[in-house]
Amino acid sequence: MNNFFKLIIFGLLTIFLLVIFHYINLFNPIEGYIIKLLSPIQEKTYSMVLGAKEFKTNWINKRDLIEENKALEQKLKELKVDRSKVNSLESENKLLKDELRFIKESQLNTVTAKIITGVSDSLSKSVVINHGSDSGIEKGMAVISGDGIMIGKIYEVYSDHSKVLLLTDNKSRVAATIQNLDKTTGLVEGQFGLSFSMTNIPQDQEIKEGDLIVSSGLEGKIPKDLLIAQVDSINQVESEIFKTALLSPIVSLDNLSYVLVIVP
Repeated sequence: MNNFFKLIIFGLLTIFLLVIFHYINLFNPIEGYIIKLLSPIQEKTYSMVLGAKEFKTNWINKRDLIEENKALEQKLKELKVDRSKVNSLESENKLLKDELRFIKESQLNTVTAKIITGVSDSLSKSVVINHGSDSGIEKGMAVISGDGIMIGKIYEVYSDHSKVLLLTDNKSRVAATIQNLDKTTGLVEGQFGLSFSMTNIPQDQEIKEGDLIVSSGLEGKIPKDLLIAQVDSINQVESEIFKTALLSPIVSLDNLSYVLVIVP
């Protein structure tokens, strides 16, 4: 036990003497040498600490920048969606205004209908509208675009919706007239849902590219002189009785959202 206390006393005296020697600068040469010896290590350590701090700062900044970019990208998507909605509303508003203007000028009785779905395959081309027999719509009625161009006719009717057979449908047939000197008549027929043509044109009738095609009025529920298409080219075989005019549409049948059904 005495040895233990002696050891403690010795340790305390040693610490006391070291403190005294430090304050009287007795260890200055040794401390200077130690500092000089450890200086490269301290510099390296300090550089590593600074590098670690800089890495941490850069990592935090990069993380914040990534989060900010994500937020900006999301905001940009939302703005694009909003702009798309605005453009859609503006387009619909213009279409409705055009339809109202046409209705007033033409004095036709019409029902404005919205296209709710489309049916398209290798032979068929039709759309479904949101009005039916409850709105006075009947099979065979003409369907026109907002600016009065015929696009098809009613094919099937239900109480609250109807199916419109577009002019390009393979089953579509419309009695038509060419606006030439002879007022040549024929049939506008659909071509596999892709295009249409006018058939049953007598060989002796003079027709040319650019001639306009209108409804003939021979079908009871389709008024006369509805614009349908124009002649794109003529297919003529002299040995045959009739020739055919390939037609180009005046309005795109793929970009319609609202149509008009002509009712009595």
